[in-house]
Amino acid sequence: MAIALFDKRKLDITRARFKAWWDGAEFDPATVPETPEAVNESSPDDELFDAPEIPRPPRLEALSLLWGDERILPGDDTADRLAPAQLGVAADGLIAVLGPGLAAPLAALAAAHEGPIAAFEWRDETFDIFAQGLKRAKLGERVTATRIDLETHAFEADKFDGVWSLDEFTYADEPTRFAHHLAKTVKADRCVLVEFYAGLPSPDIAPAFASAFAEPHIRAAGDVAHFLIESGLKIEAQDDLTEEHLDCAKQAFKRLESRLKEAGGVDTAIARELAWETEAWRARLKLLAAGRLERRRIVARKPA
Repeated sequence: MAIALFDKRKLDITRARFKAWWDGAEFDPATVPETPEAVNESSPDDELFDAPEIPRPPRLEALSLLWGDERILPGDDTADRLAPAQLGVAADGLIAVLGPGLAAPLAALAAAHEGPIAAFEWRDETFDIFAQGLKRAKLGERVTATRIDLETHAFEADKFDGVWSLDEFTYADEPTRFAHHLAKTVKADRCVLVEFYAGLPSPDIAPAFASAFAEPHIRAAGDVAHFLIESGLKIEAQDDLTEEHLDCAKQAFKRLESRLKEAGGVDTAIARELAWETEAWRARLKLLAAGRLERRRIVARKPA
C-alpha cells in the first residue's frame, strides 16, 4: 500500500521527536529532513514502522553496561552457541529457552540453530525489553517470546525437541513441580539442559543475591539432580561451570571502565544500580571462589 507524502512526513517527524526526547535534546520539526523513502511503497523491513524504542529502566541499563549488551548475567556468546549441540537437537528442531533475561543468549543460540525457538521469560521487569530486542535482532519471525509465571505456567506436553533452562532452579519455589514440567514438555528421547547456582544454605547467600530479580532458592547440585530423576528424566552429564562463570564475571568487571568511557558517563540512577550490582557481586564472587557457591549444568534425557 502506498503511503502519502503527508503521512510519511508525519511519521518522520514523530520518530525524530521521540529520539530528541530520549536523547534529552531540543526538538525543531523544521530540522527534520525530507527522505526519498517518503514517496516509496512501504515494506516489512522499513524501520520507520517499528514500534518506538521502549525506554529502559536504569537497572537494565546498568546490567547491560556491566555484563554486555542485552544480558542480565555474565555470559558468553560462544558458550551459548553450544547449546544446540549439547541438547543434540537437529537443525530444524524446536528449542525452548527458559529465562534468558534479555536478547543476547537468544541471538547467540539463533546464530547456531536454524530451526524455530520458543522463549519463555518470567521476569516482568525484562520481558518487554527482551521482546523488542528480539525484533531489533530480526529474530521476530523465528523466535517467539512468551511471558510466564514460573510457579504456575503449564507447559504443553511432548512439545519441544530440546529445552534450555538458564536459571529456573535457582529461583523456583517448587522445584519438584518445575522438574515435572520440564520432563512433560520435552519429547521422548530428547534432552533438557539445566543451568543453575548450587550450594548449601548460608546467611551469606542473601547479600550475594541482593540485586536478583527474585528470592533465590539455592540448593545442593545433588538435590536438583534428584528432582530431575524423580520426574522421570535420566541424567547424562553433570558439569561444574564455576571457574568459567567466575572468569566471565571478572572479565566483565575489567571491561566496565572502558564501557563507561564509551558511554560518556552515566546518570545518577544508573550509577546507583551499578553500585548495587557490584556490591552484590562482590559477595557472590567470594562465595564462588571459595567453593561455597557453584554454577552447575545438568543434561538429562527423557526416556524413549
